[in-house]
Amino acid sequence: MDVQDDLYRIGSVASLTGIAVERLRAWERRYGLSPAHREGRTRYYSGGQLERLRRIKRLIDQGQPISSLAHLTDEQLGARLTESLAVAPSLPRVGVIGPNLSVLAHQRGEDSQVELTAQWANMAAFAAATRLPELDAVVVQLPTLTTQPIEEIEQKLPHARIVVVYQFAAEKYLRRVAEANVEIFKWPVPWPEVEQACTAAGGRPLRAAGLAERRFSDTELIAIAAGSTDPSHCPKHLVELISQLNAFADYTADCGGADDATAASAARYQQAQREATHARARLEGALEAFVES
Repeated sequence: MDVQDDLYRIGSVASLTGIAVERLRAWERRYGLSPAHREGRTRYYSGGQLERLRRIKRLIDQGQPISSLAHLTDEQLGARLTESLAVAPSLPRVGVIGPNLSVLAHQRGEDSQVELTAQWANMAAFAAATRLPELDAVVVQLPTLTTQPIEEIEQKLPHARIVVVYQFAAEKYLRRVAEANVEIFKWPVPWPEVEQACTAAGGRPLRAAGLAERRFSDTELIAIAAGSTDPSHCPKHLVELISQLNAFADYTADCGGADDATAASAARYQQAQREATHARARLEGALEAFVES
């Protein structure tokens, strides 16, 4: 973690809160949410400010506008969160199978969208369990991907959504799992990606497994390109490349979801979409360095 005397760089704050750097700067200009310290053009936020921004982000995710939150005191923000929790629906109940997943799940943030209801060290421990809780989703870690553990989970928890995290896999098993409509990730995987898979509504995933989350919205990309004064024009070129990759990822998603797409071709399009989003994420990291400077 990038901390200096309990101060957090703006890039670290963006990563820890899920609020893009450009949005933090916009909030500073519009609402006075200024950092605790500046060193040149680098902004530093305190631990208290980090927690305040996390609370604001949680309320925004629930549909409340930043304009109604920016000038509230910490006590008022806490009261709003308490009110929202009182009417919030119960969180999906999730069980995890595997040592790495258990560690990952326990490191999730307070804004987690799932309830960790059960955990097992491995598939053997899960198979030996005689009384299982009611679960909305099960996340299983498989060193080698096969269909047998998935079938076993389906038999014991027929109504639970299954998410698989694997380390090694043969092509035939990747195809079989994809055809079974089970969402899969290759280890390592960020916990928010797993939560997204667990909370997706309906029988089909909301998005393909393993896609990298966007750091910048289209509006933020436009603002970065328009406001850049870098003589090399690198930020503008990066914005162009990122926008092209976003468009390509959307295109491959449409191709994979076409009515005439076979399971094999859908898997190829999904892989192309996944690689495009990860390439975009690397370019977004480069762009973030320019934005922070």
